[in-house]
Amino acid sequence: MAVRIMSDKELARFEVLRDLDHERLTAQAAADILGLSRRQTLRLLQAYRTFGVNGLVSKQRGPRSNRRKPDEVRAEALAIIRERYADSGR
Repeated sequence: MAVRIMSDKELARFEVLRDLDHERLTAQAAADILGLSRRQTLRLLQAYRTFGVNGLVSKQRGPRSNRRKPDEVRAEALAIIRERYADSGR
């Protein structure tokens, strides 16, 4: 099982959606607390009910960037920096 780290914002969303799921809040009250529309709040509630807490974690976290340079280029650049700038700390 993979460990998923939640941001403070995602953790706050979880607490509000948990209260909404247990009917301690209305959808509109939850939307106001989260600063989202009612529809977006209900979409998040559906993700929470379907996937649990993992449904609230950002899907963009983790994958490599499309703009990332190959590891060989990075290693070569760091080698040049170390060679020419010994005091750079790298």
